[in-house]
Formats: sequence, C-alpha cells, structure tokens
Amino acid sequence: MTESEAIDTAKKRLGKRSIVLVGLMGCGKSSIGKRLAARLGLPFIDADEEIERAAAKTINEIFADHGEAHFRDGERKVISRLLSNGPQVLATGGGAYMHPETRQRIRENGVSIWLRADLPVLMRRVMKRDTRPLLREGNPEATMRKLIEARYPIYAEADMTVDSRDEPHDLAVNEIVNRLATSSAVPTGPVQPPSPSRSVRIELGDRAYDVLIASGLLSDTGALIKSRLGAVKCGVVTDENVARHHLATLEESLKSEGLFAGSIVMTPGEGTKNFRDLATLSERLLELGLERGDLVVPLGGGVIGDLAGFAAGILRRGIRFVQIPTSLLAQVDSSVGGKTGINTPQGKNLIGVFHQPSLVIADTSVLTTLPPRQMRAGYAEVAKYGLLGDAKFFSWLENNWQGVFGNNGPALTKAIETSVAAKAAIVARDETETGDRALLNLGHTFGHAFEAWTGYSDKLLHGEGISIGMCLAFRLSEELGLCPAGNADRVTAHFKAIGLPTRIADIPQTGADVDELWRLMGQDKKVRGGKLAFILVRAIGDAFVSRDVPPDTVKAFLKREIAR
Repeated sequence: MTESEAIDTAKKRLGKRSIVLVGLMGCGKSSIGKRLAARLGLPFIDADEEIERAAAKTINEIFADHGEAHFRDGERKVISRLLSNGPQVLATGGGAYMHPETRQRIRENGVSIWLRADLPVLMRRVMKRDTRPLLREGNPEATMRKLIEARYPIYAEADMTVDSRDEPHDLAVNEIVNRLATSSAVPTGPVQPPSPSRSVRIELGDRAYDVLIASGLLSDTGALIKSRLGAVKCGVVTDENVARHHLATLEESLKSEGLFAGSIVMTPGEGTKNFRDLATLSERLLELGLERGDLVVPLGGGVIGDLAGFAAGILRRGIRFVQIPTSLLAQVDSSVGGKTGINTPQGKNLIGVFHQPSLVIADTSVLTTLPPRQMRAGYAEVAKYGLLGDAKFFSWLENNWQGVFGNNGPALTKAIETSVAAKAAIVARDETETGDRALLNLGHTFGHAFEAWTGYSDKLLHGEGISIGMCLAFRLSEELGLCPAGNADRVTAHFKAIGLPTRIADIPQTGADVDELWRLMGQDKKVRGGKLAFILVRAIGDAFVSRDVPPDTVKAFLKREIAR
C-alpha cells in the first residue's frame, strides 16, 4: 500500500471519529500530533491550550489558584466538548485519560493512541522546560516513576500503543498512519452517541422509584435530580477514597443546577458503620440545613449507602435520599431495596430501618476506578442472583464473566441490569423481608458470621464472605441430599476462576472455632423463635428458605469445613 493509499484508507476508516493522543508529559503528543494532523489533512487541537484559552490562565496558574481537582474537572468538560467537533487530531494532557468518563467519551467518539515512552526519554524531554506543575516540587524523577506506575496500566486500555523513542517523529507518524489503515483494533463505523440510561423500576406503590444504569451519569446527576425531584438542597455523603475520584464531578453537577448544600467525607471501611459515626453524620447533615423536603445523597459503596441511608431515615423523622453507588456490590445489591443500617459487636446490620431511596443513579464508568479486589467482591453478589433463581443467568456469567470485568462494556451493563431487575421483583413482593426477600441472603448467614469473626476488617470483604458462604450453602445442601452432586463443585470452580475465596481456610485469620461461628450465626436477623434460617438450594437457580436444619448438623458441617 502506497503512502497516499494508506492515508485515504485511514481517513475512510476513521469516518467522523477523532484521533486522540494520550500519554505522559514528554511523550511527544504535540509534536507527533501536529505532524499526524498535517499528514491526514485534519485540524490539530491541544486540549491544554484550549483550557488555558478558556480560563485565561496558564495550566500552572490554574493549579496554583484552584488546585488539581478543579483543573481536572475543567479538563474533562473541555475534552468532552472538543470530541463533539468532528474529525481532528486531539492531544490530551497526561492525566486526562485517567478519568473514566473521559475514556468513555473517547471510546464513543475517537480512536485512542498511547504514545509510550521509557523513563529516560521522558526525563530528557521534560527537563528542558519548567512548565510541568506536577514536576515543580520534590524529586522530578521520583514523581515521574510514580506517574508511570499509576497511569501506564490505564493508558494500556487505548486502542493502539505506539512507542515514542529518541528518533524522528515522522517515523512514529508513519507507523500510526499504516496501523490506522490496517489494524483490526481501530474502531470503525459511525460515532456512537452516549448510551441512554437503562432504567429498572422498583414497584412500591407511591414509593416506587427508578434505578438508572448507564455510563457517564455522574456528571448529569444535578439535572436528573432536579427534573425528577425538584429544586432541592442536596447534602452529599462520601468517603475519602471515593472523594478523590468522583466528588468534584458530583459537586460541580449539583452546583450547576443550584442544588448543592455541602459534602461530608467519612473514613472508608466497614468500621464506619457504627453508632458514633452515625451520630456525627446526622449532626453534620443538620448543620448543612437540610429540611424535610431536601435530599441526602450517598456517593459510595455499601458502607456509605447503608450509613447515610440510615441517617436519612431518622433525620427529622425521615427525609428523602438518592443513592449513587460507586462499587459493583452497591450497584447490584445494597443501593436497591431500602435496607439501611449499622453494625454492632453482636453482628452486622442489626440496627437500622427500611427506608427506600427516591432514585438510584448507577454510573458504570465509576467502576473503572475500583481496585480489582473490590470488583471481584461485588461480582459475588451478581452471581448470587443466578444461583438463587436464574440458572440461565449463571450460565451466561460462566461464559461472559471476563466481559463483566472489561472496560465498562455491554456485558457489565447487562450483569448490573439483570441483577437489579431480579432484586426489584423480589423487593416488590416482599419489601420488609417477611418471605421471599430472605432468598437474597443466600450465603449471608455464613458470610456475615465470617465478617464478624474477622472484626469487619479488610481481612474479609463482604462479597468475599458471601462467596465462601454460598459455596458452603451448596455443599451443605448436597450433604443434606437436597441438591444433586456436582452443583457445589461447579459454583466453587466458577468463584475460583474469578479469584474469590471459597473455603473458610481462605480467610487470612487463624483459630476458626465452631462454637464461636455458631454464636455469631445466631445473631442473624432472620432468626425466628431461636431457629436459624438457612437459604439452601435444590439446584443452581432454585433456592429456598429452611428453618429445619438441626444445630448439631450445622456444627458438624462447619467442623468439616474448617478442616478442609
């Protein structure tokens, strides 16, 4: 293929898509981008220059005057606007591609190219100029190493990777043009508009509400709340980990609609779900001036959702709240159904209220910032819906689980929507867990005891405890002759493939004691007349509630499981 043929083919394959160059400072985005744009006859745009023009300040001045969070939010908005302008070569700042919403917009409207460079190459280039705000203090080389460690795994998600070496940049341009013309990794076809929200309705009469599921919803939260719930004041509750990634986006969205009352940032972790932190949170929400018609807005995983939802349920004898779950576990389970509460030394979630949210906004793009362990833990709750009542869904998960852990694609959306729809149907039949809703606790009688045993610590995440608990439920069901042999092995094999624990011995704590675990299981909320309720199974997809398992049978079973 001649050079002119390669250029023509590359442009035809691009269609209306832009070429978006990503990478660390010094990788050559501007110089390579200008040459590439000239070769293809496209405009060249430098996102940093556009930001400086809009702000009438340099990047360094924006950092100094307003901080990095403010700059990143403005950067996200500018890149989103630029991507709607049609074909171009767009050079982005080094941190732009780290934002999940920006990556999603690039996937929808462009072809991303990572210009990868080794540390020595980057340092030789950047040290020629003193215009990099992230390198102006401390040890520049150490800072660059940290940036490489943090950002290269994310840059690797780009459609194409091209090495940027100490050689004429026209060589990199030639490689890009040829690969644009021939590579199957290059997205082709029409530019896709942002995915519309998938909506699951929770039918509870006059307290019915929607669960919205789509990528990029966080930045639209203000408009979504205002259009559905009116011009209300919103008090945001989040934790330190989530705040670093997503709080600025939510605050800006609420401010743009005149809804923002303030934010409260809590300590992350299950240990925050206690009386002391509940009292502190309730008082701080009152200090924000929230009234009966206003909203508490939990932004976080299950801990923040449970804690802030409980606070909303008792604040002024109950005010509304909108759940914005940021973990997979919260999006598919804890944000839906109105269960709120805190932990006590006696057990998990033993103090709380049923208080339904007014809206749930599940932005799938925020999940890209979750640590892999948290995603795996959340997946246990996804699999639960297949195991308790939908064998076809579990089979689909066995064949498609890699896609669920992929880059915010359709498999993830399907998994979330299917899980939420399953829970919605059960909650509509049994809101306060007097019947069918107990099925949602498959694996939880065991799992909650394991969490209490490990002190609600990072030794065992909730989803990890439930993974072990579900494997035990299937093994116990087989031992009782309720479930055909082989089902437990199938479930265990699937969870092992995901990287989830499946045995008590997988918990990083020694000294498992049958009597202690039995005592902790006795604190389960489903105890009636002193009898434990177990969610057992007849097969994958066929769970039921039983209160007829003799204690000695369970203790003997636990003793064997501890020794496994």
